Amino acid sequence: MPQYRVKARGFFEGRLYDPLGKRKTLHTDKPFKKGEMPSWLCEMPAETAAAKKKRLAAAKAAKAKAKSDNADIANASFLGAGESAPSSDPVVETL
Repeated sequence: MPQYRVKARGFFEGRLYDPLGKRKTLHTDKPFKKGEMPSWLCEMPAETAAAKKKRLAAAKAAKAKAKSDNADIANASFLGAGESAPSSDPVVETL
């Protein structure tokens, strides 16, 4: 996926890109052809092997943490010590 750094304000597919705003990098599905790249963009260097390895490691760690968090959520219980689960005791006492 090609990346382009924004040098000046410009619109691309209905969005405003600004070097001082929140959209400072443009990601496209296909690279621009020779002579079609807008003047307000410049090409960014391709991702290095080390940066790719770091990004993939961070994504793998985030996925493992999300899996752990989802397991904790699934195992969460609001029953206190000494209380029985509703499946083992069908009688529920209300106050």
